[in-house]
Amino acid sequence: MASVDLSDLLAGTSENLGIEFKAWMDTGDGEARAKLARHIAALANHGGGYLIFGVDDKTRMPLGKTELELSLFSQDAITGIVKKYLDPRIQLLVEHVVHEGVTYPVVVVPPHGARPVVAIADGPQDIRHRSIGVTQGTIYIRAPGPESTPIRSPDDWNALLDRCLSHRSDLLGSVLRQSLARQSKPGEQAIGLLRAALDDTAQDFTAQTRLLAERVDPEYRDDILRAGTNYSSLGYALVGSDGALIEIPNPRALNERVSIEMHRYANFGWSSFLPLNVAERAPQVRTSTLAGEEVTYLEGMRVENTSLISSAFDYWRIYERGICVSVESYRDDWRRAGDEAPPHLTPMWILITIHSLLAHARLVGLEISGVTQVVIRMEWRGLKGRMLAWDHFRHVAGGGTLADDRFPKNIVLDWALLRDSYFEALRRVALPFFQIFGNVGWFNPDDWLTREAVEREFSRTGANTVKLL
Repeated sequence: MASVDLSDLLAGTSENLGIEFKAWMDTGDGEARAKLARHIAALANHGGGYLIFGVDDKTRMPLGKTELELSLFSQDAITGIVKKYLDPRIQLLVEHVVHEGVTYPVVVVPPHGARPVVAIADGPQDIRHRSIGVTQGTIYIRAPGPESTPIRSPDDWNALLDRCLSHRSDLLGSVLRQSLARQSKPGEQAIGLLRAALDDTAQDFTAQTRLLAERVDPEYRDDILRAGTNYSSLGYALVGSDGALIEIPNPRALNERVSIEMHRYANFGWSSFLPLNVAERAPQVRTSTLAGEEVTYLEGMRVENTSLISSAFDYWRIYERGICVSVESYRDDWRRAGDEAPPHLTPMWILITIHSLLAHARLVGLEISGVTQVVIRMEWRGLKGRMLAWDHFRHVAGGGTLADDRFPKNIVLDWALLRDSYFEALRRVALPFFQIFGNVGWFNPDDWLTREAVEREFSRTGANTVKLL
């Protein structure tokens, strides 16, 4: 993958309390899981750090390839430890780093928030009925050695509580500002920058597909060029109570944390804003001018150098100014050899596309204080002649085909709606697009677009990781 360089971590001093090295171990073993929970809690309460498997903790020398399955060190395996033993349930990120030809799992542990991470369960008992690894109700910290120990000294308590209070005061200040300020409509600058960001990202996506089409076998060329003109461009802007954009600090780190939850709620084998760390498509920081303003953004999934010709292409940007945009070609345009179908879009992929954006917006908003509104902008292109279809072969009754090639729409959501009533937010964004197809009767989207209908469409993917928040 990775944004983590194992060589850099190995080169650090032996007293780096933010790094815990572990030899290869069976993470399914009860004692091992409890001990790992202690280290994860201590690293979080230290302010964040790394837990690295496959390295001798005394010599800091990599141990080479293991016979253990790497699935023992997967995101789900390590997250399961947190769920069992710790509260709050911090969002870890597991990266698999290749070093000298061997893959080493690296757990990126985030810092605690407004309260410390506490053990909520005992580890397995030894023959004397004492808990192994972790003890319920205990707060662990990092100490010289390095080691993970229960907090005891007044100085350690002061350092931990200072960090908690600092985090809490920032949050409280934001809440008070929101309560005292009169909520404004999103400013013209915020909406203008969002529109400019969508336009610039979409134009770049089209240019990338044209470059790719020149480099591939002729049999793929037409499909790639079509992808560059037939796509959805969706974005959102985070807005505060004064109507101005709220900045996104460190987009790379934030998106890596959010991608963990995206994998749980909006992953169908792929997901929007995916931080795929392969050389030609890895996230990278870029700068440009947007609406006359110099901006910095993180981009991912650049298309032109990919060696994988897939059923669809996507490209995304996360602007520090508080705007996120994802452009994706229509998956409904993919055909198996011999398939025949008129131009169409299906409710399943429409809903997944919108859900992927809103899920990302909600998860990012939870990480940033001061959000009061989220402005959504959609641009659907390459629509002329398409119909709404439940599958490749049967279109919705009473609809017909679209006359216009483009559908743009701005929608303002209160943050509380997106945070607390996710389905209602999804319905509010999706309805305007479904309504352009002019369906009547049972197929009228005002009637059929229910929570049950959305869940039924999500289930068509066969994945249990596409679900409403």
